[in-house]
Amino acid sequence: MAALATPPTHQPADLYVIHPLDDIQEQKCSSEGLGLMELTPTVRYSLMALRVYLIAMTLIILYRTLTLAHVFTHHAL
Repeated sequence: MAALATPPTHQPADLYVIHPLDDIQEQKCSSEGLGLMELTPTVRYSLMALRVYLIAMTLIILYRTLTLAHVFTHHAL
């Protein structure tokens, strides 16, 4: 319990910031020859749901834009 009452000691730390353009280049991993990645059914359904959602949102935005542009006007007969 006495250890909790003592104030923590902070050592001054020297922090060096290296810009990425000034950093040493490292070997990049190559993805050639890896082939297709296997997806679990959960991941496959999640990606399919995301695709359907994005298509639906795009269609809603397109419909709203065309409505604001008065493309779908009611013609009086």
